[in-house]
Amino acid sequence: MESDDRSNRLRTRCAHLCGRPEGNEPYVPPIVQSTLFNLGSAADAESIFSGERPGHAYTRFGNPTVEKLAEAISSLEGGGGALVTSSGNAATLCAVTIAMSERSGKLVTHPDIYGGSHELLAILSETYGLQVAVVDPSEEASWLDAVRNAGAVLLETPSNPLMRLIDLKATIEAARSKAAPVIVDNTVATPFNQQPFQFGADWVVQSTTKYLNGHSDVVGGCLVKREKLTPQDRRVHKNLGGTVNAMEAWLVLRGMRTFALRMEAHNRNGRAIADWLSGHPAVSKVHYPGNGGKRQAEIFGRQMSGGSGFLAFELSGGGEAADRFLDRMQLITHAVSLGGMESLATRPAMSSHRGMDPEARRLAGITDGLIRLSVGTEAPEDLIADLQRALPGGTGAYQANGGKFEVT
Repeated sequence: MESDDRSNRLRTRCAHLCGRPEGNEPYVPPIVQSTLFNLGSAADAESIFSGERPGHAYTRFGNPTVEKLAEAISSLEGGGGALVTSSGNAATLCAVTIAMSERSGKLVTHPDIYGGSHELLAILSETYGLQVAVVDPSEEASWLDAVRNAGAVLLETPSNPLMRLIDLKATIEAARSKAAPVIVDNTVATPFNQQPFQFGADWVVQSTTKYLNGHSDVVGGCLVKREKLTPQDRRVHKNLGGTVNAMEAWLVLRGMRTFALRMEAHNRNGRAIADWLSGHPAVSKVHYPGNGGKRQAEIFGRQMSGGSGFLAFELSGGGEAADRFLDRMQLITHAVSLGGMESLATRPAMSSHRGMDPEARRLAGITDGLIRLSVGTEAPEDLIADLQRALPGGTGAYQANGGKFEVT
């Protein structure tokens, strides 16, 4: 989608994410770890609460450190404003609540959306009667027809964990027929590899827990709006309660300074591991952005500049083979989440998508033999050695040798 020039510019922007300080200000922004702020005079307080002038009253309503992070994420996504949340699911909840406000159509989504989003929509449907239409985007005519009649659209591309791509241009054009807001979960792609606002998306959702923070030590989220945020957007955000405190925001902001460098490594390693797994006899299928036929490759070439370090693969031996694989890993860690420096693997059917009933998992393509792999920034040779040993037919054990792992 973009040339290497954009990657270079993004690298520079990340390095200077907090802006150049004025005068004798600190280069690294401070952590404003305070729940409250001096409101000053009654007149000052009124101007702050009314929004007449910038100011802070209570950290759930706004905090200088959190606002720094919001500005940084909005800038990377190319948006008009951002709201930082306590998790990716909290960001999705805010986005859906805002997008569906005063809308009469159904919320249109797809079967293989992230398991946490699937469960969230099920709760909203059961508790509040939210009408949700789950439509397979590979049936393009049916998908676009549903989008044309939607109240709002929530999609994830690439999807987690099957890495299926949805055509953003066609989807957003179809949604415009009834002005349906389109929310894109950009967590897997990240703004490094995909810019949904370039195609006209209304909202972008991120789990900052993942690639943006990149160090497996913070849970957080963010929703970014293409246009300027409204008072109603901020009202929903602060009153749903899923806001974040200054320390977590500061950690994500720190992680984002190396975001572009990390994504270059994740993209390289993800592609290398996907290619290697494709040639292994125990692996029946590899799910990676752009794989899956001519149409998926075409969307990838038009929509993305890299595939990230996230993929999934199918073991022909089913659930038993998947469990044996997880038990035999020695370098790769059996753990949930993604986007950290270290490589992680898990079985979605018993973790991220466990909350789906068996039929929903079948429709989403989550088989018992599916392994989800978050490829970290390690040497690819070491990862391949661990995969080779853990997959069916592999033998030997690892020995540390000058910082490397070798099969013996």
